[in-house]
Amino acid sequence: MPSEHPRIRYLLDEHYPGWLANALTSDGIDTVALTAHRPQLRGLDDRAVLEVAVAEGRVVVTEDVSTFSAAIAMIGSHVGVIFCHHPRFPRTRPGLERLRHALVQLAEQPPVGLGQRPIEWWLAVPPDV
Repeated sequence: MPSEHPRIRYLLDEHYPGWLANALTSDGIDTVALTAHRPQLRGLDDRAVLEVAVAEGRVVVTEDVSTFSAAIAMIGSHVGVIFCHHPRFPRTRPGLERLRHALVQLAEQPPVGLGQRPIEWWLAVPPDV
C-alpha cells in the first residue's frame, strides 16, 4: 500500500459472511464480519454498528444505504462507509468474490481520507473482474 494512505480496516455489515472477512484478512486487510466476529451487534440499529466501527477505526462495508445514511447523520464523525450495490455484488459466491477483489483494490488505492475522516463511497466493480 502507498505510504500516504492509512491502513484500511473493514467492518462488514451483517449481510456479509465471516468467510469473506477471513479471506480479506488473508489478503492482508484487517477485516471483521459482524456475523462472525461481532455477533453482539447483530440486530442492533446501524447507529450502534457505526459507533463500534468508529471506536475501532474501521470502515463499514454495507448495502444498507438508507439506514446507514441516517446513522451517519446522527453520528457525524466516522472513518468511512463503503456502500455496495447489491446487483453489482450479489450475495452469491461469485458475487462475494467480486466484492472481495473490489475491497482489496480499494484498500490498496483508497480515496484520499478514507480511514481517516467521514467519507461515504460507492464501491465499483474493478475493470479487471
